[in-house]
Amino acid sequence: MRKLLATALAVVFVACGACATTRPEDDRVHARGPITFVDGRDSTLGKQVAGLVEQWNLRHGFKEQVTFIEQSPSSDAHRASLVAAAQDGALPGSHVRCNDVMMVDSVWTAEFARAGYLVPLDPNEFDIDKFLKTPVDNATVDGTLYAIPARTDAGLLYYRKDILDREHIAPPQTWDDLTRISKDLHTKYNMDGYIGQLARYEGLTVNALEAIWAYGGDLTANGAIVIDSPQAKNGIEMLARGLRDGWIPRTATDFTEESSRADFQSGNALFMRNWPYAYPLLTAPDSPVVNRVGVTQLPGPSALGGWNLAISPCSQHQQTARDFIRFYTDETQQRTLFARGGHAPTVRALYADPVLRSQFPYLDALYQSVTNARDRVQTPQYDRITDLVQESLHHALDHPEAVDPTMTTLATDLRTTLH
Repeated sequence: MRKLLATALAVVFVACGACATTRPEDDRVHARGPITFVDGRDSTLGKQVAGLVEQWNLRHGFKEQVTFIEQSPSSDAHRASLVAAAQDGALPGSHVRCNDVMMVDSVWTAEFARAGYLVPLDPNEFDIDKFLKTPVDNATVDGTLYAIPARTDAGLLYYRKDILDREHIAPPQTWDDLTRISKDLHTKYNMDGYIGQLARYEGLTVNALEAIWAYGGDLTANGAIVIDSPQAKNGIEMLARGLRDGWIPRTATDFTEESSRADFQSGNALFMRNWPYAYPLLTAPDSPVVNRVGVTQLPGPSALGGWNLAISPCSQHQQTARDFIRFYTDETQQRTLFARGGHAPTVRALYADPVLRSQFPYLDALYQSVTNARDRVQTPQYDRITDLVQESLHHALDHPEAVDPTMTTLATDLRTTLH
């Protein structure tokens, strides 16, 4: 009963905080009180994010209660929800719930900051030098810090170590290696050679860019659209040929992170591109592939992933919001979220931690992947750009002969969008 009463009071306080519109801005900056924390679906093993919020609430009580609101596991739906709330919350007299602390995808940070959806932050208050430089640069827009890196991300190549060891084959270092090994073994072992995230959503943009970069291409260069270069086309043609030849299964064009993870974990694939969060799930005691999984870097640069914690201007209790962000990103919480939840830490010191390095032999590969990761295009038009990329390339993957003209048309459309 006491827990139910505390939860009810927290909801009341949050609602009242969202409705208050007369408190001066300076009061909001230093005010404490209940807040909401909005993130995507907590897919970590053992619900580590929810556990972190519970720890905070046990320490602070209902006066500074954090209400954890999980969004759709789809990053596109998550973004749409945050944008709608930010736009509605900016209206005079709005009674829309305020998303006090928001988990913002790294590709949205610049767009949200320039749209006025995020509160500028003081780097000194967050000991910003303890974080990895690449995620901090991503959270800094036009010279101002707008978010704190909560979890970074870089793609990793998961593989069936037991099979490669049996065949005396080293993990692939290039796409040519991966293609050759997949062709040789997928028929022999009656399993898919390689799977990634090729459904029509943000994951396709990520997977496509990584293939393009691996072949020396890019989406933009010096402000110009170059996705129609021969190198960029070679990267997409490689994926399309893989689908045509069968070492990439046709089902991969419907795969997201979770569906590809489930397929690999069921023992159906030799290689999988995915984020670090998959590691604890794949190696859990009840996993069908436990003790049979290896991890290495992708055969080329990874797209920088990750999520940043930011504060909405509508927040009535911004001191609590900042305190919660510091709590979430302190070294202890970062260690737990990585060791138990697979969230790649943003605190630099953890990558050199001897205990973590002994527990997770792939930590150095993860550090190298994050360090060498590349940003997707930072522009207010990113949503339109990724929509065009997804629409065009999802079609091209099913039609290898159409890759060249499709990417030429895509480049024209992108130039029109950006100018």
